[in-house]
Amino acid sequence: MRRGRGGEPKCPFCGRLFESPCDIKGELGNIFTGGKCGCGAVYVFDRSGHNLGEAYVDGLVFACNGDWETAWTLTPDVDYRVESFNYDRENHQLLEGGKRAGRSMENLLFITVKNKEERQSATDK
Repeated sequence: MRRGRGGEPKCPFCGRLFESPCDIKGELGNIFTGGKCGCGAVYVFDRSGHNLGEAYVDGLVFACNGDWETAWTLTPDVDYRVESFNYDRENHQLLEGGKRAGRSMENLLFITVKNKEERQSATDK
């Protein structure tokens, strides 16, 4: 897991400041906490620090605009990139280290998916 650097939270893909995560209703009625950067990257919040798998799936489907079929056909590091950070939601900061006040750190997972043309071009090579 990549560690945060502290201070103002910035998207790892474009460097823009991002908004604090909020509740989002998924396509199947599930609710997760996250958001979307102006560059198109999405982020999802894992409050417990132990549900990164669920956050990963929620984020990937969210990045694919709710299209589960497309999400399941994508290949990591080919069709999309993922960055994970320790996050302090109370202060809206990316943080160094893995513990705060004796408890596990919350996680924020960023996902950016290549557009359809970029994915097609990569498979044609």
